[in-house]
Amino acid sequence: MRKIEFQAGHRTRFWERNCVAVGLSAGFLEPLEASAILLVEIAAQFIAEQMPATRAAMDPVARRYNAIFAYRWARIIDFLKLHYLLSRRTEPFWADNRRTESIPESLTELLTLWREQPPWHDDFDRAVEVFPAASYQYVLYGMGFQTRVPPRGLSSQTRAHGEQLFMHNKQEAAAMIQRLPSTRDLLDRIARYGLQPV
Repeated sequence: MRKIEFQAGHRTRFWERNCVAVGLSAGFLEPLEASAILLVEIAAQFIAEQMPATRAAMDPVARRYNAIFAYRWARIIDFLKLHYLLSRRTEPFWADNRRTESIPESLTELLTLWREQPPWHDDFDRAVEVFPAASYQYVLYGMGFQTRVPPRGLSSQTRAHGEQLFMHNKQEAAAMIQRLPSTRDLLDRIARYGLQPV
Protein backbone atom coordinates (compact mmCIF):
# COMPACT_ATOMS: atom_id res chain seq x y z
CA MET A 1 0.00 0.00 0.00
CA ARG A 2 1.34 3.40 -0.97
CA LYS A 3 0.86 6.03 1.72
CA ILE A 4 0.26 9.61 0.63
CA GLU A 5 0.75 12.22 3.32
CA PHE A 6 -0.82 15.66 3.27
CA GLN A 7 -1.67 18.39 5.74
CA ALA A 8 -5.42 18.95 5.83
CA GLY A 9 -6.82 22.45 6.12
CA HIS A 10 -7.50 25.69 4.32
CA ARG A 11 -6.39 29.28 4.51
CA THR A 12 -8.18 31.72 6.77
CA ARG A 13 -7.80 34.48 4.13
CA PHE A 14 -7.86 33.51 0.48
CA TRP A 15 -7.54 36.99 -1.03
CA GLU A 16 -4.71 39.00 0.51
CA ARG A 17 -3.76 42.31 -1.13
CA ASN A 18 -3.13 41.47 -4.80
CA CYS A 19 -2.84 37.68 -4.38
CA VAL A 20 -5.73 35.20 -4.53
CA ALA A 21 -5.31 31.58 -3.42
CA VAL A 22 -7.21 29.26 -5.76
CA GLY A 23 -7.32 25.46 -5.87
CA LEU A 24 -4.71 23.61 -3.82
CA SER A 25 -3.08 26.90 -2.79
CA ALA A 26 -6.36 27.69 -0.97
CA GLY A 27 -6.56 24.37 0.85
CA PHE A 28 -7.01 20.62 0.76
CA LEU A 29 -9.11 18.53 3.12
CA GLU A 30 -9.12 14.95 1.88
CA PRO A 31 -9.83 12.93 -1.25
CA LEU A 32 -13.21 11.56 -0.04
CA GLU A 33 -15.14 14.17 -2.01
CA ALA A 34 -13.37 15.78 -4.95
CA SER A 35 -14.60 19.33 -4.39
CA ALA A 36 -11.40 21.10 -5.50
CA ILE A 37 -12.29 21.31 -9.20
CA LEU A 38 -15.65 22.93 -8.48
CA LEU A 39 -14.02 25.40 -6.08
CA VAL A 40 -11.52 26.35 -8.80
CA GLU A 41 -14.41 27.02 -11.21
CA ILE A 42 -16.34 29.06 -8.64
CA ALA A 43 -13.21 31.05 -7.74
CA ALA A 44 -12.33 31.72 -11.38
CA GLN A 45 -15.86 32.91 -12.10
CA PHE A 46 -15.86 35.21 -9.06
CA ILE A 47 -12.48 36.70 -9.96
CA ALA A 48 -13.47 37.18 -13.61
CA GLU A 49 -16.75 38.87 -12.70
CA GLN A 50 -15.63 40.86 -9.65
CA MET A 51 -12.04 41.85 -10.44
CA PRO A 52 -11.72 45.37 -9.00
CA ALA A 53 -11.12 48.10 -11.54
CA THR A 54 -9.33 50.25 -8.96
CA ARG A 55 -7.22 49.73 -5.85
CA ALA A 56 -9.91 51.42 -3.76
CA ALA A 57 -12.39 48.65 -4.67
CA MET A 58 -10.00 45.80 -3.94
CA ASP A 59 -10.42 45.61 -0.15
CA PRO A 60 -14.24 45.30 -0.20
CA VAL A 61 -14.06 42.68 -2.97
CA ALA A 62 -11.36 40.77 -1.08
CA ARG A 63 -13.46 40.82 2.12
CA ARG A 64 -16.47 39.50 0.20
CA TYR A 65 -14.38 36.79 -1.48
CA ASN A 66 -12.87 35.71 1.86
CA ALA A 67 -16.29 35.51 3.52
CA ILE A 68 -17.78 33.50 0.63
CA PHE A 69 -14.91 31.02 0.50
CA ALA A 70 -14.71 30.63 4.30
CA TYR A 71 -18.40 29.67 4.09
CA ARG A 72 -17.76 27.23 1.21
CA TRP A 73 -14.89 25.48 2.98
CA ALA A 74 -16.95 25.19 6.18
CA ARG A 75 -19.78 23.53 4.22
CA ILE A 76 -17.32 21.10 2.62
CA ILE A 77 -16.04 20.18 6.09
CA ASP A 78 -19.64 19.58 7.22
CA PHE A 79 -20.31 17.35 4.22
CA LEU A 80 -17.11 15.33 4.66
CA LYS A 81 -17.69 14.95 8.40
CA LEU A 82 -21.19 13.61 7.72
CA HIS A 83 -19.66 10.56 6.00
CA TYR A 84 -17.69 9.71 9.16
CA LEU A 85 -20.61 10.31 11.51
CA LEU A 86 -22.91 7.96 9.61
CA SER A 87 -20.33 5.23 9.05
CA ARG A 88 -20.55 2.03 11.07
CA ARG A 89 -16.83 1.31 10.66
CA THR A 90 -15.10 0.59 13.95
CA GLU A 91 -11.42 1.20 13.16
CA PRO A 92 -9.78 3.86 15.40
CA PHE A 93 -9.53 6.40 12.57
CA TRP A 94 -13.30 6.26 11.94
CA ALA A 95 -14.20 6.17 15.64
CA ASP A 96 -11.91 9.15 16.28
CA ASN A 97 -13.73 11.15 13.60
CA ARG A 98 -17.08 10.50 15.30
CA ARG A 99 -16.03 12.11 18.57
CA THR A 100 -18.57 14.75 19.60
CA GLU A 101 -15.95 17.46 20.07
CA SER A 102 -14.78 17.01 16.46
CA ILE A 103 -18.22 17.72 14.96
CA PRO A 104 -18.72 21.29 13.71
CA GLU A 105 -21.56 23.11 15.48
CA SER A 106 -23.14 23.88 12.09
CA LEU A 107 -23.37 20.16 11.26
CA THR A 108 -24.73 19.29 14.72
CA GLU A 109 -27.49 21.84 14.21
CA LEU A 110 -28.32 20.51 10.73
CA LEU A 111 -28.47 16.91 11.98
CA THR A 112 -30.87 17.96 14.74
CA LEU A 113 -33.08 19.58 12.10
CA TRP A 114 -32.80 16.61 9.70
CA ARG A 115 -34.00 14.16 12.36
CA GLU A 116 -37.34 15.92 12.06
CA GLN A 117 -37.41 16.89 8.37
CA PRO A 118 -35.35 16.03 5.26
CA PRO A 119 -32.56 18.34 4.02
CA TRP A 120 -33.93 21.09 1.82
CA HIS A 121 -32.68 24.08 -0.19
CA ASP A 122 -33.59 26.54 2.56
CA ASP A 123 -31.12 24.84 4.94
CA PHE A 124 -28.25 26.55 3.06
CA ASP A 125 -27.44 30.23 2.66
CA ARG A 126 -25.92 30.43 -0.80
CA ALA A 127 -27.49 30.16 -4.24
CA VAL A 128 -24.48 28.14 -5.46
CA GLU A 129 -23.56 25.38 -3.02
CA VAL A 130 -20.68 22.97 -3.51
CA PHE A 131 -22.88 20.28 -1.98
CA PRO A 132 -26.58 21.21 -2.24
CA ALA A 133 -29.43 19.62 -0.24
CA ALA A 134 -29.69 16.67 -2.64
CA SER A 135 -26.07 15.68 -1.92
CA TYR A 136 -26.82 15.52 1.79
CA GLN A 137 -29.97 13.49 1.10
CA TYR A 138 -27.95 10.94 -0.91
CA VAL A 139 -25.43 10.46 1.89
CA LEU A 140 -27.88 10.55 4.80
CA TYR A 141 -30.43 8.13 3.42
CA GLY A 142 -27.89 6.02 1.53
CA MET A 143 -26.19 5.34 4.87
CA GLY A 144 -29.38 4.57 6.79
CA PHE A 145 -30.09 7.90 8.54
CA GLN A 146 -33.69 8.15 9.78
CA THR A 147 -35.85 11.26 9.62
CA ARG A 148 -39.07 11.27 11.63
CA VAL A 149 -41.41 12.78 9.07
CA PRO A 150 -45.08 12.60 10.01
CA PRO A 151 -47.43 11.93 7.09
CA ARG A 152 -48.85 15.26 5.93
CA GLY A 153 -52.26 14.80 4.40
CA LEU A 154 -51.34 11.89 2.15
CA SER A 155 -54.17 9.54 1.40
CA SER A 156 -53.65 5.87 2.20
CA GLN A 157 -53.84 5.17 -1.54
CA THR A 158 -51.06 7.70 -2.34
CA ARG A 159 -48.94 6.33 0.51
CA ALA A 160 -49.45 2.73 -0.70
CA HIS A 161 -48.51 3.74 -4.25
CA GLY A 162 -45.36 5.45 -2.96
CA GLU A 163 -44.38 2.37 -0.95
CA GLN A 164 -44.94 0.23 -4.04
CA LEU A 165 -42.64 2.49 -6.09
CA PHE A 166 -39.96 2.39 -3.38
CA MET A 167 -40.14 -1.43 -3.27
CA HIS A 168 -39.86 -1.62 -7.06
CA ASN A 169 -36.84 0.71 -6.95
CA LYS A 170 -35.21 -1.43 -4.23
CA GLN A 171 -35.72 -4.60 -6.30
CA GLU A 172 -34.33 -2.92 -9.44
CA ALA A 173 -31.26 -1.71 -7.52
CA ALA A 174 -30.64 -5.20 -6.09
CA ALA A 175 -30.92 -6.74 -9.57
CA MET A 176 -28.46 -4.21 -11.00
CA ILE A 177 -25.98 -4.84 -8.18
CA GLN A 178 -26.09 -8.57 -8.95
CA ARG A 179 -25.05 -7.86 -12.56
CA LEU A 180 -22.07 -5.70 -11.60
CA PRO A 181 -18.59 -7.22 -11.56
CA SER A 182 -16.67 -7.18 -8.30
CA THR A 183 -14.25 -4.30 -7.80
CA ARG A 184 -11.33 -6.71 -8.18
CA ASP A 185 -12.72 -8.13 -11.45
CA LEU A 186 -13.23 -4.65 -12.84
CA LEU A 187 -9.73 -3.48 -11.88
CA ASP A 188 -8.20 -6.65 -13.36
CA ARG A 189 -10.07 -6.09 -16.61
CA ILE A 190 -8.95 -2.45 -16.78
CA ALA A 191 -5.34 -3.50 -16.11
CA ARG A 192 -5.49 -6.15 -18.85
CA TYR A 193 -7.43 -4.45 -21.60
CA GLY A 194 -7.92 -0.82 -20.70
CA LEU A 195 -11.41 0.47 -19.97
CA GLN A 196 -13.91 -1.66 -21.92
CA PRO A 197 -17.68 -1.77 -21.61
CA VAL A 198 -18.73 -4.25 -18.91
